[in-house]
Amino acid sequence: MSDFKQRPNKHPLPPMLTVGTLVVCLGLDYFLPLGWEPEQVTQFMRGSGLLLIVVALALDVWTLMTFRRFKANFRPDRAATTILMTGPFAHSRNPIYLANVLLVAGFGFALGSRWFVFGAVVLFFLLGEMAIKREEKHLEANFPEAWAEYKQRVRRWI
Repeated sequence: MSDFKQRPNKHPLPPMLTVGTLVVCLGLDYFLPLGWEPEQVTQFMRGSGLLLIVVALALDVWTLMTFRRFKANFRPDRAATTILMTGPFAHSRNPIYLANVLLVAGFGFALGSRWFVFGAVVLFFLLGEMAIKREEKHLEANFPEAWAEYKQRVRRWI
């Protein structure tokens, strides 16, 4: 049996990538600050960052509630039990990963740190390469017809 058929990842890699990105950005921001000039860090920028953080957390909660409602597995290191196509999954095939990237970017604007904005871009690519592609192979192996239909209807990110 293919490893992708059993589970997409051996470890819960996506949350580790997100937490790791936040920790690295905090460290870089502390030891090697790379922020905007004080006059550039406006109330609007900070407010936008806080709004992104709230949107990210709300998207995470909505996604987890959808998983729970359908009694579906949400852990990236365990086999998928179904393909969800409602709730946030009607708009994004990866709403939790989208929320994670928004969260990191939100911290960048809220704290006035470019490291977090760069970190969000890096996280976007890491999640795509190290998590999403593996999960897509897993879904294709376990739910070929449903996956093909879903992939045609809903974009990977938004």
